[in-house]
Amino acid sequence: MALDFYHGHGSPYSWRVWLALELKQVPYNLTILSFQNEDTKKPEFVAINPRHTVPTIVDDGFALWESMAILEYLDERFAAGAKLYPGDLKARARIRRLAREMEQYLGGPIDKIVDELFWKGDAPPDKGKIEAERQLVKADLEYFAKELRGNFVAGDAPCAADFVLAPYLGYVSRIDVRKPETKLTELVPPALAAYRKRVEALPYYDKTYPAHWR
Repeated sequence: MALDFYHGHGSPYSWRVWLALELKQVPYNLTILSFQNEDTKKPEFVAINPRHTVPTIVDDGFALWESMAILEYLDERFAAGAKLYPGDLKARARIRRLAREMEQYLGGPIDKIVDELFWKGDAPPDKGKIEAERQLVKADLEYFAKELRGNFVAGDAPCAADFVLAPYLGYVSRIDVRKPETKLTELVPPALAAYRKRVEALPYYDKTYPAHWR
């Protein structure tokens, strides 16, 4: 039986789960929620997830939110086939560690740049704050470039950490489209630029790409 997947375009957290569902070939029913229409705050969705966040899945009546919890659930619930956390105990711990680092040390500065550029209303962005966060993004892109182990983070097949990293690289590119003066794309080291092309070549990547970014 297919699980229900509630997604919001543009959410890096929800995007990673969609990529994981596709990698593992888990049957799902997709529901796109609109942030603009405040769909996540409507009673029918809050009844499923009282935190009113995406991603959310419902599997045979079991509702689950928080993207990293969902990734681990999917790997255990659908154990056959591709693994989001492959390898031995230490290899799996490395994937978890990198995913957490990506969220905190790369995603954090990206979120602050987005806040300065797009969520301050009529107030001008603080260029000093943006540059400070830009340097943090640069340092961590270089850091994660060194963590590749073959074509992807854990070898020749994508894993959970790749699905955390790839949406952040998508955001770097998207910010440059909207605000070219930030020049974030030029911070991406060659190894990660090549890596991003490999991720984008995955047969299901285009399907998951945010529709309003096209």
